[in-house]
Amino acid sequence: MNKPFVPSDPARPAHTDRPDFLSRDEEARLARAWRDHGDVAARNRLVTAFTPLVLSIAKRHSRARRLDDPDLVQQAHIGLLKAADGFDPDRGFRFATYAAWWVRAELQEYRLSTWSLVARGRSARARKAFFNLPRLEEATEWRPGETPRERDARIAADLGVNMAELDRMRRQFGAQDSSLNIAAADGEGDEIINLLPDPEADVEADVATRHDREVLQRNLTHHFRQLPERERDIVIATVLRDPPMTLNELGESYGISRERVRQLRERGLGRLREFLAEDGAAATELS
Repeated sequence: MNKPFVPSDPARPAHTDRPDFLSRDEEARLARAWRDHGDVAARNRLVTAFTPLVLSIAKRHSRARRLDDPDLVQQAHIGLLKAADGFDPDRGFRFATYAAWWVRAELQEYRLSTWSLVARGRSARARKAFFNLPRLEEATEWRPGETPRERDARIAADLGVNMAELDRMRRQFGAQDSSLNIAAADGEGDEIINLLPDPEADVEADVATRHDREVLQRNLTHHFRQLPERERDIVIATVLRDPPMTLNELGESYGISRERVRQLRERGLGRLREFLAEDGAAATELS
């Protein structure tokens, strides 16, 4: 006959120093109260008692062995809550064993998902490489006369992958993301993103365009010198100057009418067009 359900006492102080304050019978009672009757206070008592276990595992998973990542600690507690939801005391093992597995699994998933903005493989082989490769790199000692590739072959064998897969995993998991907006190592103040080649750029077309622009600029400078002085000054003042001078302003400056200024400007521009047309014809003949 089943014993009557006795709700847990919310006023009972929770022991938070060490998980062994809960005896096997007590943790089983709390687990059944939560599983069978939805007793939230019992679940909270069980979870709170094992908080030190959570913090210990989270600290081991922290790269600096410090609890300075609140997201890491939060994920560890999520694993503990999942363990409380799935724990079956009737199977005979202690809650600490079950909870440790869930907390580690949650932390491993968190580390794998936040390691990089780039999507990584989530297969069993990829997960094994992510968590074991750094350890194997450090633990695999060099043998006398061994080449780097021979040592890599042993590491690949331990991971259950071939050499090509090992190289790919090293590229994927060898370093975390880095911002493209940080200063480049050349010391000139450029950001890395500004030094990356544009995959859609047509280098030959860019060089040709730059060359044509330089030739045009040299020709224009030469042809401007060939214009009569007043025509040249009027073209520069009305076309190239920013802001341009008005025809009235130039007329007052030269003591001529607005219409005369316009005629001199058009004559100067016409001469430039003729000069540039001759340049184009000459280029066509040479090509």
